Amino acid sequence: MTDEQASDRDTRTDNDTLPEPDDPDPTPQTTDAGDDEEADSGRRPRWPIIIGLVLILAAIGVGLGLILPSGPLREVDQVPPTLATMQAGVPTALPLPVAVEGDRTEVIATVGDAAISRGDFVRFYQPGSDPQEVLDQLIQIELIVQAAAEEGVSADAAVVSEQIERIKATQANGDDAQFAAFLQEQNINGLDELRRLLERNQVIEEMIRRHTPLEQVRARHILIATDTLTDTVAVEAARVEAEGLMTQLDQGADFAALAAEHSDDEGSRINGGDLGWAPRGLFVEPFDEAVFSMARGERRLVQSQFGWHIIEIVDPPEVRPLASSELLQTQAGQQAFVEKFLPFVDQLRAQADAAQQIKILVPAESLVTQPGQ
Repeated sequence: MTDEQASDRDTRTDNDTLPEPDDPDPTPQTTDAGDDEEADSGRRPRWPIIIGLVLILAAIGVGLGLILPSGPLREVDQVPPTLATMQAGVPTALPLPVAVEGDRTEVIATVGDAAISRGDFVRFYQPGSDPQEVLDQLIQIELIVQAAAEEGVSADAAVVSEQIERIKATQANGDDAQFAAFLQEQNINGLDELRRLLERNQVIEEMIRRHTPLEQVRARHILIATDTLTDTVAVEAARVEAEGLMTQLDQGADFAALAAEHSDDEGSRINGGDLGWAPRGLFVEPFDEAVFSMARGERRLVQSQFGWHIIEIVDPPEVRPLASSELLQTQAGQQAFVEKFLPFVDQLRAQADAAQQIKILVPAESLVTQPGQ
């Protein structure tokens, strides 16, 4: 599965949530994160979490978003909430602390030569949040951006321009005046600031992928689907067809051409059956067990509830950075994020603290006003 495919199709690691039998794709499907939260009996993560380089970008569907718990407790089994579920969980019927507007250009903290402004804080802060958590996470974001610059990671200006045009089309019907008003409503001071925020979001997304190494395998497959496993005649006919294709491959037939012509997996057949890089647990169990036990170039016929898969390994399992941000939604991706990326951020903070690069100019508690004040 390519990055482009990944953007259109979610994956899930919970093996108890599988596609319906008429879906031939070996990758289990998922609903939106918000639906997952509802299905989770209202359980909310214990993480203090901020989503997105800017929350509004997450709200309008742009960018991966940054998930940075700053406390010591990091639950691997918890699923990060969406912006909507974060807001839904705030008891808005009660008076809550809100951010103090003031002069948005006022510098409230510095990280080396970079400044964090009151405007940055106001943009991120959600009513009722812990202001110290928000300030700490703004500092973490700046540390990641600075580390990215040292590693030579930069944003793709063309991609950012496309994102801006997409936001303008969806939020303002392409109208300049409406778009300017929309940005103002979202506490974004014009196009230049939006571009800066999108560039930072892209850089952080790349840093998350780069510093979240995970064992992955790249395979391709041809699926001969069966509607049911109980129809032994149909299952046997599918097996015979799959074995015939295996014979053609052994005789030198082109795998991609056979996949395009014969595979019942609509999602991968257009790419010659290529499923892209994937971690453990992404595929249904028989498929998953096979691909992580095979060598480069090896082919194997494997049966799953979807039919018979002719699997070929393009690249054997190896620990590598995430090829797609969508993999962060898998169980393996979330665990790697906790075990690899978060310690990387902790190290950045520790180094900055040791070098006395972080200066808090305005105490966090003074950035919000308490009910009744």
